[in-house]
Amino acid sequence: MKVSLIRARYPSVWEPTNLMYVSSFIKDRYQGNLEVQILDGFFDSDEKILNQISGSDYVGFSGTTPQVPHIKKLSKLVKKEYPSMKTVAGGYGPSLQPFLFLNDPTIDHLIVGEGEQSMLDVLNGTATEKLVSNQPIIDVDTIPNPDRDSIDLNRYIAIAEKDEGRRVTSIMTERGCAFGCTFCAEGEFGTIWRKADLSNKKLEYERAVRLRQRSAKLVVQEMLEVRDRFNITFFKMNDAETNPSKPHFVKLCKEMIKQEVNVPWGCNMRCDKVDDEMCELAVKANCEEFWMGLESGSPEIHRDINKGTTVEMIKRAFDVSKKYGIKRRTYALLGTPLESYETIKQTEELIDYVDPEIIGFSILAPYPGTAYWKPEYDKLDWSQIDEFSNTTWSSSNLTNEELRTEQARLIEKYSDKLAPIIRKKQKLGMGGSQTLDSIMGAM
Repeated sequence: MKVSLIRARYPSVWEPTNLMYVSSFIKDRYQGNLEVQILDGFFDSDEKILNQISGSDYVGFSGTTPQVPHIKKLSKLVKKEYPSMKTVAGGYGPSLQPFLFLNDPTIDHLIVGEGEQSMLDVLNGTATEKLVSNQPIIDVDTIPNPDRDSIDLNRYIAIAEKDEGRRVTSIMTERGCAFGCTFCAEGEFGTIWRKADLSNKKLEYERAVRLRQRSAKLVVQEMLEVRDRFNITFFKMNDAETNPSKPHFVKLCKEMIKQEVNVPWGCNMRCDKVDDEMCELAVKANCEEFWMGLESGSPEIHRDINKGTTVEMIKRAFDVSKKYGIKRRTYALLGTPLESYETIKQTEELIDYVDPEIIGFSILAPYPGTAYWKPEYDKLDWSQIDEFSNTTWSSSNLTNEELRTEQARLIEKYSDKLAPIIRKKQKLGMGGSQTLDSIMGAM
């Protein structure tokens, strides 16, 4: 059996770890001969994809909400070219907007939630309904390492080498998120890590374990293997946060020291959990960068977004990590409902205090799965919207134009500290093509 897995097109690129995990899992568990290839719409044109999937029995599409339009376009092209080929859609986008796919005749199976077992069910023929959903795999150590044989990983490494001067790849140390930020699709609802049910004609999700951590020993063994095979000079931890609990982070650092990984790395960190012991161990384990969400300088906004951090926690985390010489990258989120000129001023004051080495400024995007999504937003062209450039969202006090003006002002003020993604967006031209007003007016 031949299976082609495709990551839908997006303006920026990262290796599709989710598809690499799905591939390794089905290769490990499928009873029979199985050939898998992983393609990417960032590199591969639609025409090339159609040529490369020739002879496939199944083709799977994956992507986030902004990639949904390309998934739907590809499924139509595939069915037109290869009518008997079975199509499967999954990932964050289809999981969060399943009703866009359930009545689509060009999609044979819709996977909602975690994809490994569901894709295996499809291949085994045990998935009898169009919608396929399973409880998350509790013991993530039983899932094989991502399949780096069925994808051209060097294409991704080459981009990082060109942009950053280092050979970068991703490692995942855990799945899910234990926290409930209102602006995140993994926050209030945690959709991707839960089982879906449509038996009552209404999409509902069963509660599942929100956070599952891999053993430090297996993580470090994977790092060593990938380091040597691909000559990696920097690892990016592909977690929502790598320190959701102090013991997890400490075990990782100690194992890296013990096994002498000796390659620098960086990770997302929660400010409320950063302390001297963690920083000291991180430096010994060659961790060079902490990526910490500042979000806002307003105490009121921090309470409203349900992140569990405070301005004082943020100051402490940045102070202690600076003391140990760790490069600090941060994110500021403009446009949460309580945002005003005064709260943006508070954010600016906090940025000036913590003095990060790298910063990015985004405007809230009301993605499906967040606390801010509304049914009418399904009419938006999400391929033109993301958290860095959108013309859709306004706070209670500021219009979208005012938010974008403030974003531009802050980008200009901190131009010497801009995150690479912001610089790329500037080159592409920041700003979406649709507004909520124009959509509502057309309804």
